[in-house]
Amino acid sequence: MKSELGKIAILGSGETSPNLVSVHRELLDDEASSNCFMIDSPFGFQENADQLVEKIQDFYKTSLNIEIQLASFRKIEELNSKSFFKTIQLLESASFIFAGPGSPSYASKLWSDNQIQSILLNHLSGGKNALFASAAATTLGENTLPVYEIYKVGKDPFWEKGLNILNAYDLSCSVVPHFNNKEGGNHDTSYSYVGKNRIEKLLQQSYSNILGIDEHTALIISGKEGLFQVKGLGKLTVINKKGVHEFDNGTAENLSILQDLLKPDKKPEWEKYLDEQDEKYFSTKSPFETWYSELELNESQDTHYLKQIAKLEIEVEKNKLNNERFSKIVEELISLRGKLREEKNYELSDTIRNILESCNLQIEDGGEDIKWSILD
Repeated sequence: MKSELGKIAILGSGETSPNLVSVHRELLDDEASSNCFMIDSPFGFQENADQLVEKIQDFYKTSLNIEIQLASFRKIEELNSKSFFKTIQLLESASFIFAGPGSPSYASKLWSDNQIQSILLNHLSGGKNALFASAAATTLGENTLPVYEIYKVGKDPFWEKGLNILNAYDLSCSVVPHFNNKEGGNHDTSYSYVGKNRIEKLLQQSYSNILGIDEHTALIISGKEGLFQVKGLGKLTVINKKGVHEFDNGTAENLSILQDLLKPDKKPEWEKYLDEQDEKYFSTKSPFETWYSELELNESQDTHYLKQIAKLEIEVEKNKLNNERFSKIVEELISLRGKLREEKNYELSDTIRNILESCNLQIEDGGEDIKWSILD
């Protein structure tokens, strides 16, 4: 494990609840709070996606005084488009990344095997912090639990491919948030709504260590300090072949304890052999794959232009935002100067005028509306 790994917080639920504000705050030090981004992929398919973005942004502004910006990637059709490359560049510049509720399998499919997956890993490997809650948390392990497909559609339990981000912390597991959910009432909705029986059936078919996080509970892992903490209302549950291991809220222990519990499951020799044969077979490109690779090379120039356009668009938006802030400050200064003139405090009003003129701003007095312009 790299010693410079940043902090990652994994929440079972309650990402905008008051009792977990301190978890967000722990990850948002002075350096991290300057350029924060959220990814909307997990709930990108929902009709109320825009409202969810506003809710999260309002939470960060109200509870943490942080302006969290949006890096949007809602549909797989956007892959390798201008908007996708814009999101990539925004995330590459991020000091802090947040992703939260929605569909685990939808998020995993959008993020797997493209730049999003590598950016998330590079972000943490570079010592920066990130927070993943609910659906986004489910994607972090070697497998993703497709909750909607099993719980809502009624499919037999199965795993989908995970991002395996936690492998960077030497943790081999599948993450299950909403671990202690009880919304089902007369039927079991623990283990992220899937229920204990179906999880046990799944583990018999395809084993994985389980990292279970209760609702309104956070696991915070610090790579630099080599520690993990459990905060919130519930507990952390680790399930491996040796049994069940629980850590109550308030736990603060050496990360090596989790690493020892979540070691990779050793495969039998025959299974290793089959994996090796599969790797040899699939590593040989078919004629179609060769043609497609050449096609991608021919399209690389267009991709380059799309990346450049996305970069310029980001700069335009930054300057627009700066201009809006600048205009607001100027107008507030002019308004204050007007009040001072009404109070006949000409000395202070002239001081403000001098400040504005030193910034090459010309003030045009006269009438009710005071106009200003930038001198060439």
